[in-house]
Amino acid sequence: MPTAVAADAQPGAPRVFAMQVKLDPADVRTAATFQRKMECLLREQVLPHLARGRPNVVVFDENAGILTAAAGPRGAEARRIGADPLGDAACAGQAFPCRTLRLLTVLGDAYAPERAFYERRLGPLGAPAAPFVLATDTIVRTFMGTFSQMARRHGLYVIAANDQAPFRQTRRRAAVRALAPRGARSAYEATSARVYNEVFVWGPRNVRRHGPRMLRNVLARNRKVPLTPIEEAIGLAAGPASGTAARRNLAPWRVPGTQARLGFATSLPAFRYGEPGGDPCADVTQTYMRCLDALGANVVIQADANPGEWTGPDGDGIQRWQPLSWMTSTWRAVADPSVRFAYNVTPMLTGNLGDLVFDGQSAITQRGGTAGPGCHYIGNAVWVAGEDRPDLVDEAGPKTEFLAIAPWVAPDGPRDALRAVSAQLGPLSGDPMTNDYVETAIAADLPFPVNTARRGCAG
Repeated sequence: MPTAVAADAQPGAPRVFAMQVKLDPADVRTAATFQRKMECLLREQVLPHLARGRPNVVVFDENAGILTAAAGPRGAEARRIGADPLGDAACAGQAFPCRTLRLLTVLGDAYAPERAFYERRLGPLGAPAAPFVLATDTIVRTFMGTFSQMARRHGLYVIAANDQAPFRQTRRRAAVRALAPRGARSAYEATSARVYNEVFVWGPRNVRRHGPRMLRNVLARNRKVPLTPIEEAIGLAAGPASGTAARRNLAPWRVPGTQARLGFATSLPAFRYGEPGGDPCADVTQTYMRCLDALGANVVIQADANPGEWTGPDGDGIQRWQPLSWMTSTWRAVADPSVRFAYNVTPMLTGNLGDLVFDGQSAITQRGGTAGPGCHYIGNAVWVAGEDRPDLVDEAGPKTEFLAIAPWVAPDGPRDALRAVSAQLGPLSGDPMTNDYVETAIAADLPFPVNTARRGCAG
């Protein structure tokens, strides 16, 4: 699907791309196929639309590398379960999260030599997230190597997030034999059993001369805090919640040559405002967004991987229509007068993985309103009594703050009709439309000061 661009070519305005990538286990058959998939997306969705003489920032979704642990021959069975969950007899007739946990178990079993190596050094690795430790060498070469090289090759700033452990590069023979591909002279070794959902920003040039090549052009990073119930259940570790460490983790990164100061709020943190007053950084699990605001961020980068049908209930089980509750992050960031963010950029992951569904609509929003009638996520035209939370009345209806928004699989319409389409897309539907989600990109120039007269709703 063509890239929708909300252009406003003012000097010093970075152009930001929100990449909506669809999961497909076939894309990680090898490290080369993953790199080729991402390079193709870049050539189709980004390179024809680059701003000239201004920085270009390409933002991939949360968990952009979630499948890379399954790259190569060891991940073949995990890829099969991910692509065809109905074909896994071990979970026949069982509900979520049987196939997701089964996929992680199968992947962990495939890394038996790595497990023996790591458990001698790090202790027992029993959490469901352990495969992300065991596959560190594969993940680093595949996920980090791809995006680091992409930024250098094309002169871009590239942002992507993944579940992975801290690591180092080593030439110790025992580590190379246990962890690295045949013929490699060094290995990327996990230094901790803790797995973080971590955002990385790669730049077009190296900023350090030593260390792993894929870290030499890393300009900023952020560890997700707080975590979702699913992330806690599989054993991910959260970033720091308070003190100097939390402030350092949330510190904005300024795009060179611009006034854009990017603050990273990976999915759930973008919903956490808490109450005004006091120290907004005292406990960022409650007041994450107010801490970002206090630290000077003016662009929120909300990389997202929403686990659930877009037309289904929210994670809290109260709001029955997710697109309306999503307004309390992507739209609130630029509509709430108690914070000062100028823009929000939210790329959404789509696609099925095992019995997990990822779906949504990528969006870029701007403070101050834009010209035109406004637009909205699917099913948000009006607030629905008896279905929508009473406190979300203001979130319904067209909003002029949307600069660009990705289309959904079907045009907007009655919620029941949209739910019927969504049911066909799911991993256990057995329908020909299974996994027929939208893969696309949207883009917008982000000038400072904000141009409130520009026309929005690109896409």
